[in-house]
Amino acid sequence: MPAPFEIRVVTIDPVSWTPVTVPFDCSNLAVKNRDNTNAVRMRTNSSDATTEDLIGAGSEQSLAIPFHRYRFPAGSQPVFLQATAGTGPVVVKFLV
Repeated sequence: MPAPFEIRVVTIDPVSWTPVTVPFDCSNLAVKNRDNTNAVRMRTNSSDATTEDLIGAGSEQSLAIPFHRYRFPAGSQPVFLQATAGTGPVVVKFLV
């Protein structure tokens, strides 16, 4: 069994959408924008602007599934990230 908690640092850019790939089945993930100047775009579908939200400079967005039978499955890509400027980085935390 993998560790119940993992942190990954992801470099992003303002041109392409970077998928966040879940390393193991988990019920919680958090995306922290380490850029203290620029926001980060987050989408659940990289080609659909109606699924977009912004993570403010220096802010964190948590995603949690409170029901044990529903999870973010290993290998899934629940969110896609794009810098509004610069290259981030963002920190993604996964918790079983």
